[in-house]
Amino acid sequence: MNLPWDILSDIFIRLPLKSLARFRCVNHSWYSQLKCPKFLKARNDYAVEMGKFNLMFHNQNHIYTFSYDTSLSTCERTSHIEYPDESNEKEIEVLGCCNGLVLLRHIDLMDDASLSYVIIILWNPTTNECKRLPNPPIGKQVKDRNYVEYGFGYDEQIEDFKVVHLTQASYGRWSRCEVYVYTLKANSWSRVDSVDIDGLHYPRSCDMGRWPVNGGFYWIAQLERRNFLHVFFLLRFEFETEEFDAVPLPDFDENAIVCLCVLGGSLCCFCYGTDVIGLWELKDNGEEEEESWTKVFIIQLREHFGKVSSFMPLQFLKNGKIVLLLKLADNCLHIVHYDPKHSTFGTIYAHDESLRASAFSTSVYVESIFSLGTGTYLGKVQWEASHEEDWSNSSEEDDDNENTDGGDGEED
Repeated sequence: MNLPWDILSDIFIRLPLKSLARFRCVNHSWYSQLKCPKFLKARNDYAVEMGKFNLMFHNQNHIYTFSYDTSLSTCERTSHIEYPDESNEKEIEVLGCCNGLVLLRHIDLMDDASLSYVIIILWNPTTNECKRLPNPPIGKQVKDRNYVEYGFGYDEQIEDFKVVHLTQASYGRWSRCEVYVYTLKANSWSRVDSVDIDGLHYPRSCDMGRWPVNGGFYWIAQLERRNFLHVFFLLRFEFETEEFDAVPLPDFDENAIVCLCVLGGSLCCFCYGTDVIGLWELKDNGEEEEESWTKVFIIQLREHFGKVSSFMPLQFLKNGKIVLLLKLADNCLHIVHYDPKHSTFGTIYAHDESLRASAFSTSVYVESIFSLGTGTYLGKVQWEASHEEDWSNSSEEDDDNENTDGGDGEED
């Protein structure tokens, strides 16, 4: 086949992953092109545009993945990852999804130093390949830190994945938020400028809020003003420049609890509650404060579904409908379509209560054949590490270090 690569690429991004994996074996040129990060990202963007995605549920020690077909309205389980821990003292967290890769963290809930004793893993749920990341530097004030947060994204300028790590460092009567950035190809962390915030908004970010948007990652942050009043805003980290900026939040009721979610490549905010859900979409990256947020819908949940224990918007569809996940009184997770134009609903699928997952610990991801270059696959052994290993990798670093080199994995 002598077609130019631009035409072939336009064809290939529409093919199933199994076909692409086979075509890599045709010749060296196809192997190189189909493995190129630029092509893999183009295929990911096309899948997002066409509404093709998979669902991922997780609870304390289990991760379940399901394939979801919007055209057929079907949902089937594809995998189940388990870390057997009968003591319930350890927990797996999903810290972000980007271009088919997932950032996972494993923490010891009973460890006083759990902010430092962690296992961070990049994982491709499609191929099950994984890579253990070196721990970021933690300095000497480990137990004084009120928060440790992560963000995961892609730097298109250098065509590489990055992980940003935010943590509070206390110095006597004052504290600051220290920032480190990990790059996949270098397999190392580097220190970047600190950011002036008093804290990150809790409850902890839901899984659907842990997607990068337009080259950046967002958290709800706070600054303390006079009379102990707190000002809340969006803190944005730009992966290419490794800089922060602030974006205003929508004008919510002061008693509302706000969560972030990413739908179809757009950052959204919604109110946390069990009776009503309101969703706002960010436009123009917040460059025009008065016009940056657009109200998408407000749904009276109790009126339509009765008691709702948790919910999560999952995806915008091309036909204008929105996919929602609801956990109802029957303790099952229900996937529904909502048509905001006609205010109508349709139930697509219900997972029984044995799944034991919350709507807040649910996210969507797009399948990818991106290789981490390790030949290592996720299993129990990847979650196991001694305290001595983690402390030796990180606790010896002090706050003046500019960078650190991990070394237990191969470069991509």
